Amino acid sequence: MKRFFKSLDRIISNLCAGRVSLPKQYVGRVLNIDNQDYTIFRRLKVDSKKTETSKAVFKVNFKFRNLPTDINKYLSMIPVPFLIGLSGFREKYWTISEDGYFQGIYQWASEELANDYPNTFIFKVMAKRAVPGTLSYEVIPDTRISDYIKALED
Repeated sequence: MKRFFKSLDRIISNLCAGRVSLPKQYVGRVLNIDNQDYTIFRRLKVDSKKTETSKAVFKVNFKFRNLPTDINKYLSMIPVPFLIGLSGFREKYWTISEDGYFQGIYQWASEELANDYPNTFIFKVMAKRAVPGTLSYEVIPDTRISDYIKALED
C-alpha cells in the first residue's frame, strides 16, 4: 500500500509541476527494429528534476489478442497515469508494425528500475492481454532513448 501512495504522490506531483507531455516529435516516423518496420504513434515524456548518470532503455514487443489494432492503440492510453507515477520512468515511445505487433520503448533512470518494470501491475496486465508466446522484452543498459531511436532511423 505504501508503494501505491508513493506512486500517487508522483503522479500528482508530475502533473501539477507540468513535467508530463505528449511530444509530437518523432510521431509518424518509421523505425527498423529487429528487421521489422515499426511506426511511432505516440510519445510520453516526464521531465525529471534530477540529473541522472545511470540510465537504461526497456523494450517490449507483443501482439494484443481479441481486439482490433485501432482499439488497442486507443486503449494503450489507459496505463499513462500509472506510468508517470512509477519511480524512474522518464519516457515512452509506442510503436506498431504492419502486422499488428506493438512495441514499447521506455527510458528509465537506471538499469535497476528498468529491470523491475516486469514486476509492475502495468506490465502484468499487458502480459495477460498479449497473444501467448508473443511477448518478449529486453533491457539495454547505459543507453539514452534519444540515441537509441536515432540509431534505428539511420
